[in-house]
Amino acid sequence: MDTHTYKRYNKEQQLQKQSSGNLYKGRDSILHRDVMLYISEFNESEGPRLDVIQSIKDGSQLPEDRFMHVWDIELDSHSIMIVLKPELGYFLEEELESHSLSVYEILVLIRTLGQSMQDAAKDGISGFSVHANNIWIQGANQPIIINYWSNEDPLWSEAGGLGRLLYQLIAKTSIIPANVEAMGLLLVDALGKMPVDEKEVIIKWIRAAVLDRKSLTVLLKGLDQMLLTYPEHLDMERTLSEKKLIPPIPPDPDLTKKMAAVQSPQEQFQSRSFQDTIISPPKSAPYQAKPAQQQARPVQQQPQSDFEELETAVRRSGTKKKWILAGLIILVLLIAEMLTVHLLRKPDQPSNQPAVVEKPAVPNPTPQPTTPTPAPATPKPVNEGDIVVVPNLKDMPLKEAEALLLANNLRYQFFLEANEASAGKVMRQDPPANQNVEKGTEVTFYVGK
Repeated sequence: MDTHTYKRYNKEQQLQKQSSGNLYKGRDSILHRDVMLYISEFNESEGPRLDVIQSIKDGSQLPEDRFMHVWDIELDSHSIMIVLKPELGYFLEEELESHSLSVYEILVLIRTLGQSMQDAAKDGISGFSVHANNIWIQGANQPIIINYWSNEDPLWSEAGGLGRLLYQLIAKTSIIPANVEAMGLLLVDALGKMPVDEKEVIIKWIRAAVLDRKSLTVLLKGLDQMLLTYPEHLDMERTLSEKKLIPPIPPDPDLTKKMAAVQSPQEQFQSRSFQDTIISPPKSAPYQAKPAQQQARPVQQQPQSDFEELETAVRRSGTKKKWILAGLIILVLLIAEMLTVHLLRKPDQPSNQPAVVEKPAVPNPTPQPTTPTPAPATPKPVNEGDIVVVPNLKDMPLKEAEALLLANNLRYQFFLEANEASAGKVMRQDPPANQNVEKGTEVTFYVGK
């Protein structure tokens, strides 16, 4: 039974069920637009989750192309509704069934997610889940994190969560074995005909991430080195570097040597997009030694007279070039001397004739049209449903006062005043308590410090 008392936003269809709430497709009844609604229940005795509200405030500056943008928040007696901006796309969880991404695309996607996690950590936001049901794919495989305000299962956060997600996408399964060795065997089969050395690198990094042996920063560096083995990534990186969008990533010399040593000449020549095609090298005919008469060709020596004529012609040509060069140098020096004399010459004396200044014509004044004074606007009638009572914030802690005002659809601002006796509590407010005001009215209160 739905006991929510939200008025503005209407639920239409459940999209996803998560551990901390449910995601719905919804509709804004006032602005008449589609929205996504994330509804999370809480215990009535505990009240609204203030840490959730604070996390959403902290994440308001996160980029919209990597984190779901929050439009609004509504509270009722036992739940919080977070209104999200809808985006075209699909849940990454669907990829575990469709298997449409290549290994290279998967590595790029995981690398992008890791960068988003690093950027969010700079704003103090971390611990959110990177489970496939919390990732929304938009456009050209651009991952967007839906819920960044809740700390989910630690197994699905940070580097460990990225490692598990990378395993799921490559192994094309939602089941993660408890045994890391079994995980490696399944990855060997899933990677197919990829060179053995490349398989070992990917499996090594996944194991290290799942076992929490690598930090997020180290894992991202490993992903960068893996991506450098793909020709398409080098082309993309070169293009971005030319546009000065990203700095070039130096290749790992050890990894490059290993790759070159493992690959056969046919594999080095073969394009990565044709890995599944078996190319048999053409059989060459057995080597046959040629007769000595055919192998040794006599070198005809040029007559001495021809050589002497050639040497004489070269000497004459060199002498002629020297004279031409000397003439050009003399000509340049003469031109430079003429320019110097011209620049050092005294300028002409200024003319004694007075300058004629034209007086601007004075335009004739034009009569200004008079604008009739508009009649005073008639105040718009206020519906009773839009009237709320200002709560009493006196002696209330700051966080509780904020939550109470939000729950009553009121905006607020507060100021700190020196008062040790009332430190951290509300001393006074404006408008006063129990006054009827419209929804959205701003309440100003003062907190002691």
